Amino acid sequence: MSTQLDLKPSTELRINTAFGPSDDAVDGVMICEHPIDEDYLIVYVDIAINALFAINLSSTAKLPLKFEYDIFLSHLEAEDIWLFDMSWPAHILQDFDSLSIAQQKKAQERYDVIEPLLCDLDSVLRNDYGQQCFQQVIETSGRSKQYVYDCFNAFLRAGRRKTGLCLPIGKNANHSAKARQLRVKPGRPNSGIARGKVLDEFDISNFEKGKRLYAKRNGPTIKKVFKDITRKHYYASRVLHDFKMSQETKRRFKVKLLPADQRPTYNQFYYWLAKQYDGNIPKRNKSRQNVIENRKDNAGRTGDARQNVIAPGQVFEIDETPFPEELVSVFDPTRSTKIGKATLYFVIDTFSSRIVGLYITTQNPSYNTVRQAIFNSARDRQGWFDELGMHFDAEHWPTGGVATTYLVDKAEFHNRISEGPIADLPITVKFTRSGRGDDKPNVEQLFHVFQTFFEGVSKAHQTKSQQDIARQVARRNAALTLHELYQIAIVYVFYHNNNRLLKNDRREREMLRDQVPAIPEKLWGWGSMHRPGYLLNLPDEELYLKLLPKGEVTVHREGLYLKDKGLWYNCEWTHETGLQERKLPNQRCPVLPCRYNPELVDIIQISTADGLKIATLDNRGIRFAGLSFAQVELQKQSEKTENERVIEAELEYQLGVDLFIEKTVNHAKAQKVVGSMPSLSTIKDNRKVEAIANRVSDMNLYLQALQTQSLAIDAEHIEESGQ
Repeated sequence: MSTQLDLKPSTELRINTAFGPSDDAVDGVMICEHPIDEDYLIVYVDIAINALFAINLSSTAKLPLKFEYDIFLSHLEAEDIWLFDMSWPAHILQDFDSLSIAQQKKAQERYDVIEPLLCDLDSVLRNDYGQQCFQQVIETSGRSKQYVYDCFNAFLRAGRRKTGLCLPIGKNANHSAKARQLRVKPGRPNSGIARGKVLDEFDISNFEKGKRLYAKRNGPTIKKVFKDITRKHYYASRVLHDFKMSQETKRRFKVKLLPADQRPTYNQFYYWLAKQYDGNIPKRNKSRQNVIENRKDNAGRTGDARQNVIAPGQVFEIDETPFPEELVSVFDPTRSTKIGKATLYFVIDTFSSRIVGLYITTQNPSYNTVRQAIFNSARDRQGWFDELGMHFDAEHWPTGGVATTYLVDKAEFHNRISEGPIADLPITVKFTRSGRGDDKPNVEQLFHVFQTFFEGVSKAHQTKSQQDIARQVARRNAALTLHELYQIAIVYVFYHNNNRLLKNDRREREMLRDQVPAIPEKLWGWGSMHRPGYLLNLPDEELYLKLLPKGEVTVHREGLYLKDKGLWYNCEWTHETGLQERKLPNQRCPVLPCRYNPELVDIIQISTADGLKIATLDNRGIRFAGLSFAQVELQKQSEKTENERVIEAELEYQLGVDLFIEKTVNHAKAQKVVGSMPSLSTIKDNRKVEAIANRVSDMNLYLQALQTQSLAIDAEHIEESGQ
């Protein structure tokens, strides 16, 4: 309950300090005729009258004892007694308003009774029983004598804190409750038949099994769990069905349950299960949910998403969502070719909530799409409008620039191909926590606001109605193209940045003093004027190249091999510098970093000490020219399937060739007559004989060719003579 102070005793004496007999005082300690056989708490000191008052702590509280101050100090210096610091209960240290309503009511009620005694505490402690201080309070309050004394002593024991009066007082303060012995089922009597029993270890063990079953993700309901427990563990008999009955009932056994008063009730199981989770239903259900979904949908929020963000360009938030508007192909004038939903990216400044970037695509979310969203947020805005073929004025949406820090999802950036911007650009990339949309509150809310403009206007906007989803109402009514969705999104950005009044007003005092309205463009402009310096100025070409994904090539004699892609390239720089030359038989191939555009395999750029060097696709991969890396992967899979079929056909012919060779060799062996081994000169003479046969064959072919040519000339001569 207390810890010993390791300081000089006389200098550490103060009110609300505890003391007790030292371990060396084997014969006990007697101070002013009071035996010190337990711990005491000092509640009052009056040096003028040489008095110190202390209340006992270990046994039932009694009125404070009075000690002579100088005698107490002498025992303290002699180390007959030790001083201690108190370890107070948590409820005592709380402020009064932090207590529960019931605790506040109990503490206030007790305090009101003893308040007249506390107004002049020193007089109450100094006076004896004959002064009738307590008797007057007893008569005024109408409370019993014991109740008044218990409240007064409890107040002193709690360090003269009102909050201590919410705890047990009197003999209950030091009482340890005995283990409850249940001989009958607790609760009100059952109506009808008797149900339930006193729970024992067997029941608790079964309840634990039910708890594990219930806590499983997408597990059964509490009632279903209870039924399973009852069926498996509380049966009087189980009889195996015969085959016919088993087929009819779809059950192996016929189960006869124990009587209702010999098995637990559902309410007993429910009450026990609730106690395991402290009666907190959301906490009980938390274990049944996916952890990420629980963080996303149910977990509390800290509200510190934009803490320490004080200027524009300091932090940009990037996020995407499958926008629930069904689209059609821009290449179909009849607008009947469905292309599904697009993926919408917003890049937003955390400080001002200003949209600085936009990107819409039908590709799946990846680093390739994220980098294009980042590039769109920093590139020349008017040039981008002209590229899209839209006649918008960039004055309504000035270029944002490159931020110092980007908040991104871990899935798109946490890989090797995204090392480019992280390593080469002077920016910091921070990953948000899984399922925590509050890490990027501005961009998360923006998607919902933008969607509301389509609700009730476009029938192609997907609702949450399961019936509409099953009937594909949105897809059937699709009419907008990707280009038109871009136009709508850009017009919305104009409205959001220049006219939308932010409902979550996060303006600082300086902004209010300068009368800056809570409009994103105004906040951006104020921050750019008074707190500039966080935006990075990079040319479009440099930013685009440094945002390209990173890869690695291994340098071989035959060329450069792009790892993870399986393609060969040729580079004049590596050839001229001698990197492709093989110097040792077992030399490891050099590895060089490179950059590539996922949409074109024809050209990659090798990162060297002399800058980026061009490498072009080798003839071995010429069939992939003009394709993207994703298309190359699909093409290779298709080729692999076709090659497997060709290999099977080839195997049949290969086996036939092997059989023919084997038969021919065996036939030759059978015709061979064993003889002596000839000399080398004899073998040379034999080779000349074989060569004579080849000469004769070649001579015959030559004469045959001359004869054919002579006959052709004669036929032509006869034809000319006849004419």
